[in-house]
Amino acid sequence: MNYLVNPKFAENNVKKEVKIGLVVILAIGALIVGLNYLKGINIFKSPTVYYGIYDRINGLESSNPIMINGYKIGQVKEIEIINDGTGRLLVTMLVDKEISIPKDTRALLKSGDLLGSMQVHFILGDSPQNAVSGDTLVPDVEGDLVEEVNAQLKPIKVKAESLISSVDSVIRVIEVILNAESQQNLIESFKGINNAIASLERTAFRMDTLVAEQRYKISSILSNIDNISSTLSENSGELDRIIKNFTQISDTLAKANIAETVVKANATLAEVQKIAAKIENGEGSLGMLINNPDLYKKLESASNNLDLLVEDLRINPNRYVQFSVFGRKNKNIELSKAELKELKEYVNSESDGSEDE
Repeated sequence: MNYLVNPKFAENNVKKEVKIGLVVILAIGALIVGLNYLKGINIFKSPTVYYGIYDRINGLESSNPIMINGYKIGQVKEIEIINDGTGRLLVTMLVDKEISIPKDTRALLKSGDLLGSMQVHFILGDSPQNAVSGDTLVPDVEGDLVEEVNAQLKPIKVKAESLISSVDSVIRVIEVILNAESQQNLIESFKGINNAIASLERTAFRMDTLVAEQRYKISSILSNIDNISSTLSENSGELDRIIKNFTQISDTLAKANIAETVVKANATLAEVQKIAAKIENGEGSLGMLINNPDLYKKLESASNNLDLLVEDLRINPNRYVQFSVFGRKNKNIELSKAELKELKEYVNSESDGSEDE
């Protein structure tokens, strides 16, 4: 066993062990770097650390990406429960140091794909002050797939419930309509509709017959209408003149002081009514003459006597006016028989006329 204590051999063994150790260390370092690389962590850069406190994370896990407008800027480092009895979760987020994040940025948890893997989306705020490492961002959680589906289906659900209620009402109405009494009413209604349609058909047939029988008269009427329209077209100038004259008359009437004329006419009618009332009451000469029959009879008798006097004066002027050439007056004027007969007949005729009246 001398070879075990051989210095040369021992030196070779030491070198070999050192090499193995270095290789193991390098392998371990490469493994660490590779694992961090796979996790998206660059161990050669010191990232900015942000925190978010959430009531629920909907399946968010460590190493899930952090995105801004679809661009990955970091990843979730770890998730732990806050031991304050609330059950809230503290999410540690690592972000590239070169990216500036406003202080009021929202850290929104949302689904990244159809499989439901979660991501953190930074909704940048407009604060002039940037968040620093160790700050807690404003948390926000997007509804999960079930919640989104429920939110989308809620209006449809409401409409479906309303539709079902309407359908139920319609079914009840149909049930009411389809009872025996309603069926009989419907049958009677359909009979009435059929009778009405038959009546309309008969009326249409009669109208067709009437039009066929009177087509010549209808043609004549249409011809007359055409002639009238032609006449109106030929005399459009005269019609325009007539319309202008009516327009002028209407303008004249509009300019005339009709109101004042009506007022004067009303005043005149009022005076006439007053006069008529006085005459009817027997006031004045005309009223006494109209309302006093005795006066009328006396005037009529005086008129008859005056007629007799005038007639006698015409027949016997010498009885009333005497002329004498030598100044002698004939006091006793006698009528001849013919004159007496004529005067008697006139008096009798006048008397008979007055009695008839």
